[in-house]
Amino acid sequence: MENSRLREPASTAVNVTVGKRSREYLTDREVERLIETAKQNRSGHRDATAILVAYRHGLRASELVTLRWDDIDLATGRLHVRRAKSTLAPSKPISATGRSCPRFATRP
Repeated sequence: MENSRLREPASTAVNVTVGKRSREYLTDREVERLIETAKQNRSGHRDATAILVAYRHGLRASELVTLRWDDIDLATGRLHVRRAKSTLAPSKPISATGRSCPRFATRP
């Protein structure tokens, strides 16, 4: 005995388009709290700096972890980013505050 349902098209099928989820962003205050919390662990300065750079430049996690010191050009004030998706410019301006950071001056 054959199953006749397998051969017949579904007469009650409905094509439902699921609504797109709106983007959710952290507020400035939430980012500040996240940075303060990150500072409390053993590698707090590094983690807090990574969060700040990612937030200010809109980096994805994969883009953040692939940054190298030679991606930072203090002479021109640019940060070169290897984009995971080619949607944005590959280099970003670094603020004057970021360029004046003493830790940048000590790196080769």
